[in-house]
Amino acid sequence: MPLPSRIVSGVWLLGALCGLGGCGERVDGVHVTLGLEHRATSHGVEASGGERSFTRTDGQTLTLTRGYVTLGSVELKPCEEALGWRLLRAVSPIGTAHAHSTGSPRLLGTPHVSGLERPDGNVLTLGTLRPAPGRYCRARLTFEPADTDAEGLALAADSGVDMVGRTLWLEGTRVPAGGGEPQPFRLVTSNIASVEVVLDGLTLSEEEPVAERTFVLAWDRWLASVDLESQGAAATVLDTVARSVAMSSVAP
Repeated sequence: MPLPSRIVSGVWLLGALCGLGGCGERVDGVHVTLGLEHRATSHGVEASGGERSFTRTDGQTLTLTRGYVTLGSVELKPCEEALGWRLLRAVSPIGTAHAHSTGSPRLLGTPHVSGLERPDGNVLTLGTLRPAPGRYCRARLTFEPADTDAEGLALAADSGVDMVGRTLWLEGTRVPAGGGEPQPFRLVTSNIASVEVVLDGLTLSEEEPVAERTFVLAWDRWLASVDLESQGAAATVLDTVARSVAMSSVAP
């Protein structure tokens, strides 16, 4: 019985993509180590101990007293995927969902809870991937609720925060533009947010088998424009957290 044309087309296209280098074989010793750090990207901000303070353009002064975010996974995207895999997905029923327990050579699926008690510039090691040699142009980071196996839960618990089932927890105070007493706020959400970041020339080969890349979370952008009293403010902030991700400009 002949295979459906849709499946035949998918198999043919997969073979073609592999010929372009999108489905290479793993090579011993080839690996990339990933890290995560917090860093302010603008002037007029202060970091003291576990607190972060900045003044918004509307004049409000915000201070983050406790902050935790869960990075659920990081996936490397080969440069050839930009066109080829979109075509393959159009003709193939292959799914693309991942769970943290089913990591792969290109998918780091162990969730990490990252807290603001870590000083700016202090890199949290996320883990090591061992993908096939090739060029990788993008990384997809997904922020999602922590499960009981997430790294960093104990540090959050030491601060009185239970991050199991939560993606974001932010506490702090704000002082209105005209001055006055600090007003407390708390933002907690279990939503999911993803972002794709352009990698800065990541090429792995037998000649250059080792690389390091560090992602930066720009905490001074998280609350730069959100209305803290609006409905869904926590979900909005989580989206902003995802959009704040960039590659570290500091050489490893």
